[in-house]
Amino acid sequence: MNDRVLAIPLIRTGDHPSAERRALQRRVHRGSLAAIRPGVMVDPSLVHGLRSEDRLLLLVRATVPSVRLPRAFSHSSAATVHGLPFTAAAPDRVEVVDPRLTRPETTALARVRPGHAIDDSGGRWTGSPSTMPIEIDGSPVTSLVRTLVDVSATAPLDQAVPMIDQALSERRVLTEMLRDELSAHERKGSEKAGVAIGMGSALSGSPAESVCRVRFRQVGAPEPVQQREFRRTGGGAAVVDFWFPEQGVVVEVDGRAKYEDPTMLEGRSTAEAHWREKRREDFVRSFPEVRFVVRLSWADLMQPDRVRAALRRAGVPCR
Repeated sequence: MNDRVLAIPLIRTGDHPSAERRALQRRVHRGSLAAIRPGVMVDPSLVHGLRSEDRLLLLVRATVPSVRLPRAFSHSSAATVHGLPFTAAAPDRVEVVDPRLTRPETTALARVRPGHAIDDSGGRWTGSPSTMPIEIDGSPVTSLVRTLVDVSATAPLDQAVPMIDQALSERRVLTEMLRDELSAHERKGSEKAGVAIGMGSALSGSPAESVCRVRFRQVGAPEPVQQREFRRTGGGAAVVDFWFPEQGVVVEVDGRAKYEDPTMLEGRSTAEAHWREKRREDFVRSFPEVRFVVRLSWADLMQPDRVRAALRRAGVPCR
């Protein structure tokens, strides 16, 4: 979870007498408080600049008192609780699964789906420990394995694969666990989920690299080598994001974080980071087997046609 979101105090009107509740509502109308959902408010200065997935996490926190087992937060709501990366805007309502339901229910603030893991008496979860709901900071959520499979079955590949890749990279799940959960129950979107799970790679170094792999698949490019190291005897080495050996093409994904995130900058300025990256690229280009270096930005990744055109210019075959 995002520590900043966890630290935001929630003001619940149910904790106050009626006169104070009316005063809190007046503060919402004046703008000195912001309503997260009916009866739950926060200081608006504390939510300024939050990403959409963090706002969803805040809504999950605000909704916790009304979600009790056997219900559990699921899909994107569980994903934000598990700290998985989002590559598109998160929904503005919570998603919940309830094994007692036979059909979905939707309100302005929640989408509740039927569950598929119940025993003969109904209303209780069954399954292996890795697929049972868990509680994280007071929030009942579907397990990481179940969450990843649910997201894979319902979300586009460019949203599901980055979540799977990060979980695999951090060794929080194994591919076999995801495949076992997928095969254990029939669900709408199983074929799509199987594709996302099959694409999962622990070698992806960032959500942008995961999205890039999805784009390669969409444009029909050959499967590249991930994290290929170029090393020169006597000193010097560089690891590139993607390597197409038959075409002699390196593909690097440039995210803004590389030049703006203090953690990634490691004390260097943005200008120093750009200079270091240029020296690194010159080193890679110095290898005779490297014919071309393609750099793709996040904006490029959002348009598959740009990726296709860049690869074709470098000599990588695409559909």
